[in-house]
Amino acid sequence: MVQAAKLRAALTQASNAGNDIYLIMSSGGGNVAEGLSIGAVMKTLPVHITTHNIGQIDSIAGVICAAGTARRANAQAPFLFHGVTLHFEKVDFIESQVQEQYLQLKRLRESIAAAFANYTGLSVSDTEALMLSGATILSAQEALSKAIIHEIRNAAIPRGSQIITTGNA
Repeated sequence: MVQAAKLRAALTQASNAGNDIYLIMSSGGGNVAEGLSIGAVMKTLPVHITTHNIGQIDSIAGVICAAGTARRANAQAPFLFHGVTLHFEKVDFIESQVQEQYLQLKRLRESIAAAFANYTGLSVSDTEALMLSGATILSAQEALSKAIIHEIRNAAIPRGSQIITTGNA
């Protein structure tokens, strides 16, 4: 959650200054609600946002990457799609609670697919197909052919850019 808050703050600060944003990404995913929120915030900002996959874009990070005005990837940078996961440790459920958990998972999957489709132009059904087949890994070239990204090229931070990092440190 700290990384999400830091990213949201950095995006807001850059936008408030009127600066275009070049978001270099490599992420194994994370919290679905946070990822959906960050993507939605990015789409509302009145600046040009370039997202660039430099390593891997997995899971909900795909929605954040898709929210860019311009979307790029390094040639060897893959994209991973899968369904939504919940983890429970030593929890007992009654039948209605199992149904509630299923409905929450389904809603999250539908929200991810709708946002990703809205941001990329890929259909919701095609997005859900990527998610529901287990784990689907697309190469940068496959992502380009589906218009998930606009261009394949190596990332280069523009000279003079303000650099803000987030991560697990």
